[in-house]
Amino acid sequence: MTPPVTPVTPPVVPPVAIPDLGAVSAPFVKANVARYMVNTTGGQNSGVLRSVVQDSSGALSEISGIALTGADAATRNISGDASFAQGRWIKGTVTSASGNYNFEAVNASTHYVVYNTLTALPASGTVSCDAGVFTAPNYAGGLSGWQTTYFGTASGSGSLAFDASGAKVNVTIDTQAGGSSGQLKGSTVFSPSMPTAMGFTGMYLASGNGMQLMLGDGGPGRYLLVVGYKTTLANGANYQGVATFRCS
Repeated sequence: MTPPVTPVTPPVVPPVAIPDLGAVSAPFVKANVARYMVNTTGGQNSGVLRSVVQDSSGALSEISGIALTGADAATRNISGDASFAQGRWIKGTVTSASGNYNFEAVNASTHYVVYNTLTALPASGTVSCDAGVFTAPNYAGGLSGWQTTYFGTASGSGSLAFDASGAKVNVTIDTQAGGSSGQLKGSTVFSPSMPTAMGFTGMYLASGNGMQLMLGDGGPGRYLLVVGYKTTLANGANYQGVATFRCS
């Protein structure tokens, strides 16, 4: 008689945690008026920052009801200070009022930035902006055939000047990935009556080349240029990311 076979239950393997990478010089301190931007390959979400949760690594895990969850959740390109916080979710589950989605570290990203807004513009003056901090741009379509370079690098420059017409903003973003590159330029003017407005250039809202430009309060005597961008490289591939310039 054949003895009964006892089923073997495979051991439960916990998800492998990926460490967060990057750092902030100080935790973000939300002011009375603050905004956020969260960008994915499928679209962008921005508005008034109602709530925010910052972890010990400096990464944000909840932004106005949009949350990154999961034992294996991970964030890259963490940067910021008391006036803003920026990063790139690379693994985990994103939950929001519009639904949930899971993504892996190999080919997707959700870029975010939160910042305190300016309540008023100076009457005049020109400030100098630093080299900026960038999340690594991720591939967002545009190439026919197989794409293996999912993440690229970005750099750029920004300028900010104030006069009676308001705040004049100019930004240049250079993106490189997979041996190809592309440059994107954007400019706008923020009127004195609407310092918390958002400026859009090109085809940004239609998933084409363009920028989303915003002004932030960087602290006494300092301003922020906050940028969401989508760039088409010379080879036809589209990449997107976020950047913040500190100007003083």
